[in-house]
Amino acid sequence: MQSGDRKDTSFSRRMEEAAMSMHVKRLDSTERKLLDKLSLTDWDKNDAALFQQSAWYRQMVDQYLSVIQYSKYRHLFETSIHNDNMRPLIGLHISRGEITNPFMLEYFTYAGTRNALKMLHDKPVRDSLYNSYIATAKHPAHLKEIREIYRNANTYGDNMPAPDFSYEDINGKKVALKDLRGKYVYIDVWATWCGPCKMEIPHLSKIEEQYAHKNIQFVSLSVDTRADKGKWKDFVQKEKLKGIQLLADKDFQSDFIQKFNINAIPRFILIGPDGRIISADALRPSNPALKTQFDKLGI
Repeated sequence: MQSGDRKDTSFSRRMEEAAMSMHVKRLDSTERKLLDKLSLTDWDKNDAALFQQSAWYRQMVDQYLSVIQYSKYRHLFETSIHNDNMRPLIGLHISRGEITNPFMLEYFTYAGTRNALKMLHDKPVRDSLYNSYIATAKHPAHLKEIREIYRNANTYGDNMPAPDFSYEDINGKKVALKDLRGKYVYIDVWATWCGPCKMEIPHLSKIEEQYAHKNIQFVSLSVDTRADKGKWKDFVQKEKLKGIQLLADKDFQSDFIQKFNINAIPRFILIGPDGRIISADALRPSNPALKTQFDKLGI
């Protein structure tokens, strides 16, 4: 592995051996323990020079932090399943428990705070996390991004006016959110490459059919890249998707997506006839409670 001007040959060799073992044969219990030793324990997770110079090394550290939540930090992971505040914070907790190098710790604190602020719905918890980060962070670019995410979370939350958008539909016609005022709007943020998104499509189609003549518009907003516009159009046509099919102008960097702090899909948003956000993180079509919510709203 080449890392800038530096080669980490021992780390590269160990990772290559582990990858080869995984692909060549099914491992028995002894071999699995050896592989776990190679990939989870037998290397330095706090090498700041490699972290700055090697994308492969950064990927391995990220993967390590993700994997150990199911083993070393299983108690936190199990608690987070039923705790809406713990779930967004678990990555931050694990990073602080594993990363000791100051440079790397600053980065993972920023990354964990960024992700948690995008997911937290409890305002006091979000405020506390934000204030804690702002009080100690020094990286200008990180501070700017965290402030923007926090501002968006407070500006475009439930009961707030929804930001407008204007994106092209499947026929190239511009559709703006304000054009749909007077009806409820249920927005599905998805992409053709997203497996969980595609799993929701049959459920969404059923909901669309059930509420076809009600006071609601269904909008599917794709975050496929502009380079994949043809792929998106082909998928929509092949699957005969209904509702208003839109393509965001800059995938995840699109203004509407950024204002809702969306960093994972599928994501659903429910907006009222008055243009105010009913739910910035709405129930999925596969959740039976969505129909109950629609009926309670009188849709």
